[in-house]
Amino acid sequence: MRFFSRQHFLLPFPLWCAAGISLSATFLPRQVEAWGSGHDDVMREVIERLPADLRESFSAEMIEDAIRHQSHYPDNFDPFLPEDVGEAAVARLAAAGVTRRYDLHSERGIAQAFLQLVDALREKDPAHTALWIAAYSHVIADMAACNHDPLVHTATYGWAEWKVKLPSGERDFSHLRSLLDLAGSAHDPEGGQAAFEAAIERMRLEDSGQEPSEILAEIMLYGQAGADFCAPRGVRVLEGAAGWVDRQDSAAREMLWNNIGELGAWAVVRTLRDVAIARRFAESDRELSVTPEIEAAHRENVARFLAGRRLADDALFAPLIRPIEDAAEPVTGMIFEPCWAMNGAMFGFSSRVQSAAIARSWQREEMPYATLDLRDTLSEGFPSPESMPRLVIVASSFHSYHSLDAQALDRNLQAYLDAGGRVLWITGTGQPPAEAFAAFRKAMHRDEPKSKLPVPVGDFLDARIRLIGNDTDRYVVEHSPATRSGWQQPFAPWTFDIEENADLHPLAILETEGHSFLVGAIDADRRRAILPIYAVTPFLLAGEDRVETPHEPALDAPSASVLDAALDMLRPTKP
Repeated sequence: MRFFSRQHFLLPFPLWCAAGISLSATFLPRQVEAWGSGHDDVMREVIERLPADLRESFSAEMIEDAIRHQSHYPDNFDPFLPEDVGEAAVARLAAAGVTRRYDLHSERGIAQAFLQLVDALREKDPAHTALWIAAYSHVIADMAACNHDPLVHTATYGWAEWKVKLPSGERDFSHLRSLLDLAGSAHDPEGGQAAFEAAIERMRLEDSGQEPSEILAEIMLYGQAGADFCAPRGVRVLEGAAGWVDRQDSAAREMLWNNIGELGAWAVVRTLRDVAIARRFAESDRELSVTPEIEAAHRENVARFLAGRRLADDALFAPLIRPIEDAAEPVTGMIFEPCWAMNGAMFGFSSRVQSAAIARSWQREEMPYATLDLRDTLSEGFPSPESMPRLVIVASSFHSYHSLDAQALDRNLQAYLDAGGRVLWITGTGQPPAEAFAAFRKAMHRDEPKSKLPVPVGDFLDARIRLIGNDTDRYVVEHSPATRSGWQQPFAPWTFDIEENADLHPLAILETEGHSFLVGAIDADRRRAILPIYAVTPFLLAGEDRVETPHEPALDAPSASVLDAALDMLRPTKP
């Protein structure tokens, strides 16, 4: 007998369609952040599988609160309160630099959540124990949640809000949102629920006697390990959800069930295993903490992980990888950055989708191109301009990330430019490298320190983008980049002041009612150019509203036209 009954759907999906009922209206998760209602399902499965003595120490009210509310506890920027976690916990968390509930998502924060669970178990405090199990299950679940896959994230928070249409043109991405949350499958009695539960049993972990330093080091690496586990599955979740909603393809629905079920199970089995370890530690009087030695070991672990992870394991990139060694003619290059922990990147979280979309468009157009692994460009530099005359880099932000050194990219990029290479830098809220794009950085301005666009969002909608040299085409901004949620928002606040810089020339103009702003620039010898990321973001501009293949992003006609025009400018001037 199951410890909890489930709330099942009243109608299976095909009957919703027959009844003319909207999927999004019928079953939309209580939240659409992180796993949304899926956090409830992770915690429910954890509670059901806890040892009987621990589970029975919780009252029915504690269990309900843990599932419905405390499993969402870290998704809040409020400080920790003594009435929630106790005075001692607030003090210990503050001493570790974890002061807000959202901080539990960090590498140090998740380790502190585990240590607070150990303390609650030692104190035999059921209320605090239930809270910390719930909060801990949340942050583990977030590490592998499919909407932290860049493509699923874009589909959930961008394309769904913009009502981008699925291939048939009959439904749009907003009809997928409930299925991109674990709850959309975990409650489905037709097969999703069974797939989730089977994955939990198949993936079970046991306490193998790890020492505190070992388990804390493993816990602090969950962000990277979760991204690695999600990378081959997130795209399949989107493919399955789109195939089911758009075509009623039962094989696609099974693909969805299996992949999203495994992502949920990843969190359940780690939470259960770590609760068992925490109980073992609670029975001893050992003082536990994240020591400087553990933090040093963690840095080494992250560096090894970043160096060893295979780019081909990212389903977003795998079909697009083209080593330059395979090129039979000069190519245009594109840098791919593998998917790291949630919201982590040198080039910014969202840049991966635009990078993949550009490469796929080149692939479909049979344009010669090659892909470069970011890590290789840092350690080995860039191919010769003879083999790769032009390079495109999409960077919604730009900074060092753990062992990935931004200065190394800057040095190697400058060497490539000095050798005759040409670079199109597609920028977001960050600025390009300081050495390779020094003149551009001096000319870049933003209206306010925290502004995200050159003009207010209201003025940005219906604004027009014009490329210099093309006086006929205007690309109209149809959708707001300021989506209600998400990190995929294609913001770029920069304008260029080039009046006193003879080395820079106009490239792209943003026109609003009565005003124009220079938002893209190119240098005099056509070696460097900058475009704003919103100009090459699929479906942001007017012209197309239907995706051809949901799990294989490509540029639409307007963004492809902007990119082609900019790349055409990166050619030597004719004598």
